[in-house]
Amino acid sequence: MMINLTELPLSVTSFSEFCDRGKIYVDKTDLVADLAKFDAPIFLSRPCRFGKSTLLSAFQELFSNGLDKFQGLKIVTDNLWNDRTYNVIHLDLSKIKVIPNLEVKQAFVES
Repeated sequence: MMINLTELPLSVTSFSEFCDRGKIYVDKTDLVADLAKFDAPIFLSRPCRFGKSTLLSAFQELFSNGLDKFQGLKIVTDNLWNDRTYNVIHLDLSKIKVIPNLEVKQAFVES
């Protein structure tokens, strides 16, 4: 079987974008449902490019919009999630400008 390489999600981390653009997505939504039901803090420690941002994007989509974009995936077909939606705050730390250490110290001294 030949794979259409244009469907590979190179540099795509938004779950919503996977769905909207018809990109290849390995369905691990059963694990998303399991983690979402977990009643304690979760620490995600994986190397770069291991899908942490995509996983968090899936949580954001699930909690913000419910199951709309999950049709045909395990979380829907196996009836693993029937909770309500929630308000979600998205903080993207990759957009923060790095300030050299000396400038940070100077900013505290000046204030």
